[in-house]
Amino acid sequence: MAPWRVVLWVSIACCTAGCGGPVSDAPIIRDYTAATCIPVSVNRTMGPDTRQWDTMLTLRNGSTVVVSGMQIVGGGIEVRDLATGQRSIAADAGDYVYPSDVRVDHRSDHLYVKASGLAGGIQHQTWLFDYDLRARGAVARLQVLDGALPPECPEVPVPRKP
Repeated sequence: MAPWRVVLWVSIACCTAGCGGPVSDAPIIRDYTAATCIPVSVNRTMGPDTRQWDTMLTLRNGSTVVVSGMQIVGGGIEVRDLATGQRSIAADAGDYVYPSDVRVDHRSDHLYVKASGLAGGIQHQTWLFDYDLRARGAVARLQVLDGALPPECPEVPVPRKP
């Protein structure tokens, strides 16, 4: 068999079987599950069926950031520091894998983003991102099994029970 065909078949096998594969139990999953939902924006620019975020958060150190993004092709979640104007990408899962849920842990100032969709238009994938809002940097990115996560945050904010 030609070498390029071997590479092609191994690549296809990894994509379908999952080299390294998604997980169902990890600290990031527990942290995401415990975090507080960031509500979907009521001022949507891409229509009523597109989840969109544009939320200001005050961190424990008193600084303020705006978390924004959309559940669209090429969509990601961006964090903008209001004092400096500095922008950084908290989550970008790639083509056809869209942000679908955004949560924050106010105790640690970590942002958690769930992104899911058809990676490369072929295989469904779900990814979790952990982003440190104070340090302005990615902490972790992990592919997870779909059933390992709780339902996405509701469209309309619901008060959390103590």
